[in-house]
Amino acid sequence: MIYNTGASPFMTTLSPELRKAFEETQYHVLHQAPFLLQVGQAQTALSALYQQHQTDCSCFITAFNPMGELLDKDENIERHAQLGRALGAAGMAALPAVAQHPANGWPAEPGYLVIGMGRDDAQRWAAQWEQLAVLWTSADMVPELLETRVPGWMR
Repeated sequence: MIYNTGASPFMTTLSPELRKAFEETQYHVLHQAPFLLQVGQAQTALSALYQQHQTDCSCFITAFNPMGELLDKDENIERHAQLGRALGAAGMAALPAVAQHPANGWPAEPGYLVIGMGRDDAQRWAAQWEQLAVLWTSADMVPELLETRVPGWMR
């Protein structure tokens, strides 16, 4: 799971094994011309989306399996629908996406690529939806893993 580094009551750190799993995961964006996001690998397909939406950032977020705990299928589907409604209510442009590790057997996690979600907002949404981390990409179009800052009671 996660452990507190002691640096701040709101900082969490992924275990090395969990960080590696997130970094190996493939984030499939189900757009007109589907594309793949992976930590540390530039994805030029984001350029057109950034231009279309006049922004320079995006975030993959899911509501599945809060705090890394497997939920049953129906709970996950309901959480996903709630996240979609929340993003829509916030006026955010979101494309359907799916996170899937290529080999570890963890179930695929549907989510959204949210166009224009800044780094701080990504942290807030991740904490709100009880996610250990999100994939965030800036103008350089190189996805990075953002570990979620969560209050102590969420650990």
